[in-house]
Amino acid sequence: MARVLLIVLGALLLAGCGGEEVVAPTGSVEGTLPKVAAANPVAGKTVFESSGCGSCHTLKDAGTTGQIGPDLDEALKSKDLAFIEQSISEPNAEIAQGFQPNVMPQTYGSQLTSQQLKDLVAYLKTATQ
Repeated sequence: MARVLLIVLGALLLAGCGGEEVVAPTGSVEGTLPKVAAANPVAGKTVFESSGCGSCHTLKDAGTTGQIGPDLDEALKSKDLAFIEQSISEPNAEIAQGFQPNVMPQTYGSQLTSQQLKDLVAYLKTATQ
């Protein structure tokens, strides 16, 4: 009896695993997801200033001269948006030459909203190009 029960249980588990069927959402998805605004470099400068970035980084456009972290005018020159975003949200992913890991707080990726991060990245991109 126990053996039959195990076989039935096994068959049910296998049946539940299903194939590779693709499931499409029901109804219209359009209009149900929050819209993310376009990146705003002006708002990004405000994020840079209010987050205290200038106390550690030099950035000519912001008038800051911090020296704890890399000079952003040099470190971000000709870098793409993905690199800049990763440098903020995962600062230990790539350490600038001459600097130590774990100096920049590891929390900006979760501390900033996605819009603030997007704006900050846009600001740094425009300010360093």
